[in-house]
Amino acid sequence: MSKLHSLLKLCRHILLATACIGATAAFAQPTWTPTRPVRLVVPYPAGGGTDIAARLVAGGVGNALGQPIVIENKAGANGVIAADYVYASNPDATTLLFGSGDVISISPHTYPKIQFKPSGFVPVAPIAKIGVVLAGRADIDAKNLPELIARAKVREYSYAHWGAGSNGRIGIEIFQTQSGVKPMLGVPYVGTAPALVGLLSGQVDLMLIPTPLVIASRSKLTVYGVASQERYPGLPDVPTLAELGFPVDANIWFGVLAPPGTPKEAVDAIQVQMSKVVNDPAAQARMKDLGLAPDLSNPKSFGDFVNSENQRWGAVIKAAGIKIE
Repeated sequence: MSKLHSLLKLCRHILLATACIGATAAFAQPTWTPTRPVRLVVPYPAGGGTDIAARLVAGGVGNALGQPIVIENKAGANGVIAADYVYASNPDATTLLFGSGDVISISPHTYPKIQFKPSGFVPVAPIAKIGVVLAGRADIDAKNLPELIARAKVREYSYAHWGAGSNGRIGIEIFQTQSGVKPMLGVPYVGTAPALVGLLSGQVDLMLIPTPLVIASRSKLTVYGVASQERYPGLPDVPTLAELGFPVDANIWFGVLAPPGTPKEAVDAIQVQMSKVVNDPAAQARMKDLGLAPDLSNPKSFGDFVNSENQRWGAVIKAAGIKIE
């Protein structure tokens, strides 16, 4: 009987240990699943740098959440329309914003009427960073940056941008101030892809172009330099404007944001799946081929980064005296 008693006691211990392990694993794994497809709202038209990055993430996550992620392009007012829309959405984590630096970090300092507060969004996951390249149409009369600056001091060039408060416009404003060229004529478009079409068709002379679009259209462009602190993947031979004497940093960050009040368990579940995509070697290689730099920072610090970028751009815009009419 003593042997039987000992055996039963051992079995009870094994069962208890197994139950504890199972409970711990269940606790560690996100248990939230969406009740319908998740809409990832992109604040620009299809085909631009933001849209490309968002579709890469959505495709990588697939149905891992139990529901597909569907891209919804909602362009207008340099992304403010989309940001306001998501900010006011039901906080059930089925409507998310594929936020970018120019929408969240710049627009609050340039647009007088916005409904969202950058710090009010719930940060979900950092995705990538993207550079912008100062480039001209292929037949422009300045084949390098010194030539461009020399000519721009005596004549007026035009440039395309995707919104009065976009980094595509603000970056050009900063470059003008640093280089001492004549004020350029800014021509607004509804997104980066339409703006690039305007440049390639000869409607305008110059543009700050997101790196993925430069890689796709480089043979049709005159490339001057990257408006970033460092050279970008996919364009390693293109110098930064800082290397050429003009430290313009107009980098764009991409990340997923949720409406205020979104439950933590939902945020955690989405964050896990999106972090898997960003940390996947194949996805990273694809990002680099597209001219994106995967953001491998701690997702928990994403909110702090968003706030610091908001402060950085606020200081830049104030120092440059940039105002939106």
